[in-house]
Amino acid sequence: MKRQFDEIDSSQQADIFKSIVRDAQKLSLRMNHRGACACDNDTGDGAGVLTAIPHALYSHELREQQNVQLPAFGRYATGIFYLDKTHHRESEAAFERLAGECALRVLCWRTVPTDGAGIGDVARNSEPFMRQVFVTGDQPDAQLRHQVFVLRKRATHTIPRPGARFYICSLSLLTVIYKGQLTADQLWTYFPDLRSPNYDTYLALVHTRFSTNTFPSWERAHPLRYLAHNGEINTLRGNVNLMKAREGVMKNDEFGDELKKLYPVVEPNLSDSGAVDCVLEFLTMAGGRTLPEASKIYFLYMAVMTMVPEAWQNDITMPPEKRDFYHWSACAMEPWDGPALLTFTDGRYVGAILDSLCFHLVGLTRVDCEGATGTLVVKIYLCDVDYTVCVWCAQSRLKPGRMLLVDTQEKKIIQDVELKMHISNSRPHSSWLKEQILLEDLWKEHIKKFGPFESGTGEGEKVAVASVNGINDKTLARMWGGDRRLSLFAYTIETINMLLLPMIQTKQEALGSMGNDAPLACLSQFQPLLYDYFKQLFAQVTNPPIDPFREKVVMSLMCPIGPEANLLQPSEKQCHRLFLKRPILSLSDVEVIKATTHRGWKTHVIDITFDKEEGYKGFATALDRICNEACKAAQNGYQLLVLSDRLASPDRVPCSTLLALGATHHHLIEERQRMKVGLILETAEAREVHHMCVLLGYGADAICPYLVFELARALRNEGVVDASMTDDLLFRNYAEAMDRGIAKVMAKMGISTLQSYKGAQIFEAVGLADEVVEKCFKGTQSRIGGVTFETLARDAYERHYLSYSDSTSDMLVLRNPGNYHWRSGGEKHINDPLSIANLQEAAVNKNKSAYDRFRESTMESVKACTLRGQLELVTSENPIDISLVEPASEIVKRFATGETVISDELFVVVKIKKKNLSCGMGAMSFGSISLEAHSTLAMAMNKVGGKSNTGEGGKVTKDIAKTRHSVPGVGLISPPPHHDIYSIEDLAELIYDLKCANPNARISVKLVSEVGVGVVASGVAKGKAEHIVISGHDGGTGASSWTGIKNAGLPWELGVAETHQVLVLNNLRSRVVVQADGQIRTGFDVVVAALLGADEFGFSTAPLIVMGCTMMRKCHLNTCPVGIATQDPVLRKKFAGKPEDVINYLFMLAEEVRSHMAQLGIKKFQDLIGRTDLLRVRDSGNPKAKSLNLSPILRNALHMRPGTNIIASSESQNFELEKRLDNKLIEAAAPVIAGSKSSVDIEMLINNEDRAFASTLSYHISMKYGDEGLPDHSVNVSLKGSAGQSFCAFMTKGVHVKLEGDANDYVGKGLSGGEIIIYPPKDSSPDFKSENNVIVGNVCLYGATSGKAFFRGIAAERFSVRNSGVVAVVEGVGDHGCEYMTGGCVVILGLTGRNFAAGMSGGIAYVWDIDGSFKSKCNLEMVELLPLENDEDLKYVASLLKEFQEKTGSLIAEELLKTWPKPAKEFVKVFPFEYQRALRQMAEEAAQEKVGTPVNGEEMKAEQKIRDIEETVADGSMEKKRLEKILDKTRGFVKYKRETGMYRPTEKRVKDWDEIYNFGHVRKGLRVQAARCMECGVPFCQSSHGCPLGNIIPKWNDLIFQNNWKEALNQLLQTNNFPEFTGRVCPAPCEGACVLGISEPPVTIKNIECAIIDHAFEQGWIQPDVPKHRSGKKIAVVGSGPSGLACAHQLNKAGHLVTVFERNDRIGGLLRYGIPTMKLSKEVVQRRVNLMAEEGIDFKTNINVGKDISAKDLYEEFDCLVLCTGATWPRDLPIPGRQLEGIHFAMAFLESWQKKQMGNSIELQGLLAKDKDVIIIGGGDTGCDCIATSLRQGAKSITTFEILPEPPARRAKDNPWPQFPRVFKVDYGHEEVELKFGRDPRQFSTLSKEFIDDGNGHVAGIRTVLVNWTKDDTGRWKMDEVPDSEKVYKCDLVLLAMGFLGPEKYIASELDLNLDPRGNYETSNGQYSTSVPRVFSAGDCRRGQSLVVWAISEGRQAAREVDAFLAGQSSLPGPGGVITTLVASQKG
Repeated sequence: MKRQFDEIDSSQQADIFKSIVRDAQKLSLRMNHRGACACDNDTGDGAGVLTAIPHALYSHELREQQNVQLPAFGRYATGIFYLDKTHHRESEAAFERLAGECALRVLCWRTVPTDGAGIGDVARNSEPFMRQVFVTGDQPDAQLRHQVFVLRKRATHTIPRPGARFYICSLSLLTVIYKGQLTADQLWTYFPDLRSPNYDTYLALVHTRFSTNTFPSWERAHPLRYLAHNGEINTLRGNVNLMKAREGVMKNDEFGDELKKLYPVVEPNLSDSGAVDCVLEFLTMAGGRTLPEASKIYFLYMAVMTMVPEAWQNDITMPPEKRDFYHWSACAMEPWDGPALLTFTDGRYVGAILDSLCFHLVGLTRVDCEGATGTLVVKIYLCDVDYTVCVWCAQSRLKPGRMLLVDTQEKKIIQDVELKMHISNSRPHSSWLKEQILLEDLWKEHIKKFGPFESGTGEGEKVAVASVNGINDKTLARMWGGDRRLSLFAYTIETINMLLLPMIQTKQEALGSMGNDAPLACLSQFQPLLYDYFKQLFAQVTNPPIDPFREKVVMSLMCPIGPEANLLQPSEKQCHRLFLKRPILSLSDVEVIKATTHRGWKTHVIDITFDKEEGYKGFATALDRICNEACKAAQNGYQLLVLSDRLASPDRVPCSTLLALGATHHHLIEERQRMKVGLILETAEAREVHHMCVLLGYGADAICPYLVFELARALRNEGVVDASMTDDLLFRNYAEAMDRGIAKVMAKMGISTLQSYKGAQIFEAVGLADEVVEKCFKGTQSRIGGVTFETLARDAYERHYLSYSDSTSDMLVLRNPGNYHWRSGGEKHINDPLSIANLQEAAVNKNKSAYDRFRESTMESVKACTLRGQLELVTSENPIDISLVEPASEIVKRFATGETVISDELFVVVKIKKKNLSCGMGAMSFGSISLEAHSTLAMAMNKVGGKSNTGEGGKVTKDIAKTRHSVPGVGLISPPPHHDIYSIEDLAELIYDLKCANPNARISVKLVSEVGVGVVASGVAKGKAEHIVISGHDGGTGASSWTGIKNAGLPWELGVAETHQVLVLNNLRSRVVVQADGQIRTGFDVVVAALLGADEFGFSTAPLIVMGCTMMRKCHLNTCPVGIATQDPVLRKKFAGKPEDVINYLFMLAEEVRSHMAQLGIKKFQDLIGRTDLLRVRDSGNPKAKSLNLSPILRNALHMRPGTNIIASSESQNFELEKRLDNKLIEAAAPVIAGSKSSVDIEMLINNEDRAFASTLSYHISMKYGDEGLPDHSVNVSLKGSAGQSFCAFMTKGVHVKLEGDANDYVGKGLSGGEIIIYPPKDSSPDFKSENNVIVGNVCLYGATSGKAFFRGIAAERFSVRNSGVVAVVEGVGDHGCEYMTGGCVVILGLTGRNFAAGMSGGIAYVWDIDGSFKSKCNLEMVELLPLENDEDLKYVASLLKEFQEKTGSLIAEELLKTWPKPAKEFVKVFPFEYQRALRQMAEEAAQEKVGTPVNGEEMKAEQKIRDIEETVADGSMEKKRLEKILDKTRGFVKYKRETGMYRPTEKRVKDWDEIYNFGHVRKGLRVQAARCMECGVPFCQSSHGCPLGNIIPKWNDLIFQNNWKEALNQLLQTNNFPEFTGRVCPAPCEGACVLGISEPPVTIKNIECAIIDHAFEQGWIQPDVPKHRSGKKIAVVGSGPSGLACAHQLNKAGHLVTVFERNDRIGGLLRYGIPTMKLSKEVVQRRVNLMAEEGIDFKTNINVGKDISAKDLYEEFDCLVLCTGATWPRDLPIPGRQLEGIHFAMAFLESWQKKQMGNSIELQGLLAKDKDVIIIGGGDTGCDCIATSLRQGAKSITTFEILPEPPARRAKDNPWPQFPRVFKVDYGHEEVELKFGRDPRQFSTLSKEFIDDGNGHVAGIRTVLVNWTKDDTGRWKMDEVPDSEKVYKCDLVLLAMGFLGPEKYIASELDLNLDPRGNYETSNGQYSTSVPRVFSAGDCRRGQSLVVWAISEGRQAAREVDAFLAGQSSLPGPGGVITTLVASQKG
């Protein structure tokens, strides 16, 4: 091919060819900083060069050394092989044999000369033996090229074998590659060939590698055979799988059967780049063979365009021909998606293509160079070149998705437009597209064939959908419990309310906050769906995410599905596919698809359920059947397969849709049938965004979540969803929400098209066994093993049993185990109420015992939820004394509040000025939590020497706006990090920038734990980071979608272990500090993290809890009731946190760490790090946990690489700051900085290696002068050359820099007051026009806050992103200009790219709309386009034009000014709506301030939107209430006061015995009271401090707010058998634990509870429910109090025969006789007793078991005996005079009166208070009841004695919330006495000493003494009598109300039951079985005297245990009403 240069003089040609090699070397050296080095600082990650074969060199060498005469150039192939010296002869011989088989012959082998003297030890240890082969044949040129390819491919497949190294760098007729594990400079010394004067080439492609996702190696160095690649292919797994699947449909006539020998196309164990290279090579060599020659040469580039297409779907500016080509190519192959710069060559053409988002800058410069005058020489650089010897002719860049091609034969550049139009027009793509099938086509044919549907959802048509399964509309309408499919497929109330309703009502996902603290699926006891085992992977520093909303122009969910045609033969057949706009199908859509016969297509439906009689083994058998059926259908010509679980029923168990899909997808791939069919899912299982993403990720083509749509209709029928919402609207809303959610998940991984995402498997499994992964999810990482098919089958059967079993009759509502919010009796959560309460008490009171309780409760949760909880410490046989252990004051320095992460460098400048030693951002955003909370944390961490930091985001108040240089009320949308971190090289640049901006800072990078994070961390360490945070999946966040919170990232235990191991393996551990972050709470957590490899530990949630956070999980609503996560000034006043509290916690934590260290025998904390030998797997009772293999995280890193230094930061990163050009700059500017000179002028030369110019100068200025900087023009710098990256980043005020030349990416990033001027060289070509040429790179002025910038030329992509104050003028910008801009002004004198002003909330842009196209390129969602006509605007723009012209010489500005303002009519003013509103409000505020009028009495609250990358979703109910102006549920707790009038007026109620409650009044305000309930994320009201029953209080409060009384009743009865009792008599510990009660009156709970049940009885909803089946088992319940009744009620529901024995004359026990009728009407009691009797419970009264009937007889007669006798043994007062008459136990007094009232013939004798002086000894409810009864009986006086002191008005320090508040309360009896007698009856601190005799044996008084209570040295209370305080109280009647000591003992004696030390029936902890088999106990007789709610709870749980004992298992509700199966073995 050298003849192509014949026109050039031979000597000149030789010079040019040799200069190309030298230029390539120069360019490579200039890119040295873009590569990375290993631990030895001498081993590069890879460098290489691809050139044309240097024919002259090889001819000479082989002729001289081997006497071999090479054929002519182009007639032989050569390439370098990596072999090993031991096996190279065998490999070479095998290659020669293969060559013969391919009709080729090997001419000779050559040992490649190398010089390894300068390479690093790491590279040397793996250095290959390099041999170069020369091959030829006698075929024609084209056939020879073909055979060489076949030889290379076959050799790669067949020759490699274990132990023998074999890798072919290239084998080509035209090119050769020299590469290795080298640095850029080593490349040119290592290969002497490259230094040879005979080395000539007409092209060169160089590459320097920075490895992150794979380990560097010689083989992985670039260039590869066809390309060099910078970036990542995010969809690699799917691309490779589908390429493998295509092997079943690919054909090539020329290759014939030989084609199969080339498979697999993608060779194993390659990097993503290697895979792309394989496919590109294959498509180029095996594709397009029948094309005419003119088109054949373009097949390489067509393949590139197909694999890396532009974002064509939403680009309205794209020519139709090109759009049609891309549309056709999308039918042919999915994109290989990700940030990618590909440079490629086949030896003739050299090209480059950029990804569609422009994640890299490619500068293109055409120059006239010295020595090459008159010759066309084109050089393509990555914007790194020295132009000092060049004259600019053109300066441009590759735009997003664009391609450049150089034809070395025709000697011309082919631009993108020409190239793509040629390819687009090379075939009739537009006509081919007519072959595509649309869903609308199927619909039309279906309607034509079958007629319209009758009822349904979708496409405006109707379909009957609910008849399958026998489910009809009436059944569906009972969604809260009627449709059992909901339970079968694990729907929960949270699923419906928190996830589905927001999607259906608002088209968006719901937001959550505060992270994920629930158990991993592999530890869950609640049968999680398979989806929960998968965690989403997402972009780390190596590949950036996308903003799917502001940059939706590049996103697309459109996909072709169905059979693919032969990829190697382009034709209309590729288009014969079904094209879907979205992956979600409606009910009717899927019916149409199932019935279609359109154009010969047919669909096969595969049932994915199996008969439940098959058992667990049927699960796996069904999967095999499904796979085989699918394969057979594909072979039989079906185009579409529908996997359906529609037949799930009481008799059929569904396989998981995900399992069925995964198994089918991979089976079809292996059988090479996958590309013949589309896979569609008809599933009831999937409903969440994550579910859809996993299904799509594992191969689904489309999904119909039919149960979602049927549920939506049911919700509409019930009134939950607006009745006006049609079926079609329900579908569209849900589908649109799903579209947004899927797009967000895709975008997090940097994937822009669903077509690429499908099958890409962007997940890691946590807790799945290898057998499951291998069969269904091949290629997915599951590092710790886990559950098998059998376990998954057990979970499926359990769900089926709970759904369809007759024994689940007590499931009144959909099961809700609390996956999102903590739920009593449900899933464990790390942040449970008990732990939160204990932690707050410990920290606030510095209470060690409370901390121990916190540690104990938290450890229980940690064991249930986390991987670390499955480990335990291996304590030493010789523990050391704790005094020898490193002090806590040193350990706390390793703690940090919040994670430190690089995101927006803006704040770095602030930190520099404050001399903060930690640089970087993250943690809790300034704006997400209050200033008070931030300050408290910062003060605490400063005091202990720890670390604290903040980020940005949240709500923009004045303070935040001032700090952020923004405008109050203008939202700050946090951009994803792709703006300044496109790749690891860019991260390294950013780290360098930050170090330059503050040389004393410690640069930190946050990584999220996921598979491969260790390799990424290794790359980050090589990028010179000094601190790496490994953040777990469970970390807190202010606001994010639940999809992200629950499903993104992995446990930090995996990440920390992997990071430590890989860093040690690469000898990088000593360079960096590793920090663990994520739900770290206890010292155990810290020690485990250290043992796994962490040096430091991040705390975010725990310090917030210490400061008062209650885990409301409402951070995103700005309604934090404790003033932490809010900017509301009213709520901020409630903040009560103190730095001392945080310090107390940290030191207690450190002391716990010390105690562990002492037990481990470790003195120094450093000695903990990496000691995995001190951890072992604990013996867990969780069978799922036992299946985990934690050995991967327990590997000792030092065993992998012994002797490695692992002391963090003991070796400093070498930033080579001493080489910076800034040093000269600083030296020159020193007099100005010192103040000895007012200004200085500096002239310098600059090149691309000079990065972050002026940043360090700005650091020194800022350190001395702070934000103010220097006066204008203090430092004036004039430069010439090509500036490196981050030119003038963070440059401060007073510095002015002028550059003649150009600059790379990030110019002016974080600009902080300085001025930048850049213009082209003055000696540029006369034809050079600045307005047509690029002058600066990507992301200029990112995060800039102030200053000016003037660029004469075009700025590349993402100009002025997040600018908040800089004034800039430029002559054109690329895509995404002014994105997220919040302030400042930009004038653009030229064309813009697409998506201008996306997310622009502030500032103004003036754009010269030259060709009228600007509007089509502007994102109009947040901005208004206005004409430039305002006088003020005209003057301002004119002034900027003038300044721009004067400073840059701009000809454009000059021409505009000549006729200004006439050209202004061509300008557009881009004015954000939000900014306009904010400016107006500021103006109004200023005007009002002039007259002294405050605005609303507080700071401006203009439209305070929460802004984050997760787009804020307005809750549907909030939007509805705003529109309808109804009650405010969100802020109800602030707006509405607690109802205090619960009782009837005192003066009225004391006159009767009617119930005291004011029911009518309470009912009127019930919804208002319900609106006060905040629906806490951790509802303390149902915790152990609150309701023992676990009443679902927030839920039924919300339902009452919504007027849904019936469902509220179901929620209430799910946990409480008798709410009519508890709602009246319970002292409401739930209200005492209410979060609202921390600072104001709590929510009204009792009133609402009572109203619900009373309303239900009134409406007739409460009817007898007789069990349908009876077990035949007989149970005797002894005692009919609340526990006995509850136990009997539950056992009767389970179908047992229950008899209740009561010793009194009426059923009810305490309820009947212990509580007065005015408090609990006996009619209410009898109503319930009658109902239970009608349900089949046998009540027997007047039988005292143990006396009237033998307990042993009952034991023999009944299958079980349950003792619910209560605590009936009253506590006495044995003081002198106790024998006197008139002294009675309170219960005798109350019981006798109740019997009298009920008509019993009873002689009250002395038990009547009428006309008596009554003294009641003891307080509590019983005492109050005695007061009220005595009053109504007509007592003369009433006094009560309480030995304890008078409670305080507010909680005392030792009575913290949420403990039951021991505060002074006035109950109904006290209030009544005060009304009648004018005083409160209570006498506190009163000790009774003696009863006084009246002389007749009757009590006449009590002698008392006051007592004083104090604490002793141990903290225990002690009582002392107060001297001279004796007093005698007159009395006729004394009632002893001092409680009870336990049950009476006669039954225990008869049955020989064990008693506990308190005298109660003894049972095992947490169980109800006694020491005698078949005898159980519950209630006060078991646990001691307690509340009614405790008694009911005891009865319920005892019944559950009895049921399990009798039936083998029980499905009665457990604690909190949550139903799980209790098996007999669990009963104890």
